[in-house]
Amino acid sequence: MNSTRRITATALATAALVAPAALSATAVAAPDKPSKPGKPAKTVKAQTKQLLKDIAGKDKRLVRLSTSNAVESLGDDTEAAVVANITDARTALTDLVATVEAADSTVDTRAARKELRSFRVENFRIVVNVVRKVEGLEAAAAADPEAVAHLAAAEDAALLITATSSKADIRAAREHVEAARAELEGETETS
Repeated sequence: MNSTRRITATALATAALVAPAALSATAVAAPDKPSKPGKPAKTVKAQTKQLLKDIAGKDKRLVRLSTSNAVESLGDDTEAAVVANITDARTALTDLVATVEAADSTVDTRAARKELRSFRVENFRIVVNVVRKVEGLEAAAAADPEAVAHLAAAEDAALLITATSSKADIRAAREHVEAARAELEGETETS
């Protein structure tokens, strides 16, 4: 019976000595497996692909707007200014493409997504509409210096609007148009 106990004790002691060595060998081998570190790379690649697609969509809309009849029907000087602003916006999108392609982490792609979200192509459509209203009121406002001043301020404010301009900037341009319109309506009521 003693010999059986000794053999069992020896076997347990040997197992106890061998087990930590086996665990440390697997612990060292674990980082070599591409289980979790590979997963974020796939996520970044998917996010990058979608971001590039979204940027291309906004760029396509800018190209379409710059060659649209609405822009081409503006006065020559304002058309050139609007097209220059759209070209600057397209350059900003090109820079964003380079940033997205260089992104190697989810944090980078999130920052690019946030920047893209604040990039509004609609601002240029609003600029075109404000400038068209200004041009439509210029003939009627020719005799009223205050209305002319409001129209000039509206056009200047509109041409300063970019794709990342705030709604307050847009509101300021629209308010000048409305002030000019109110001035003209007040003038016709007193006549």
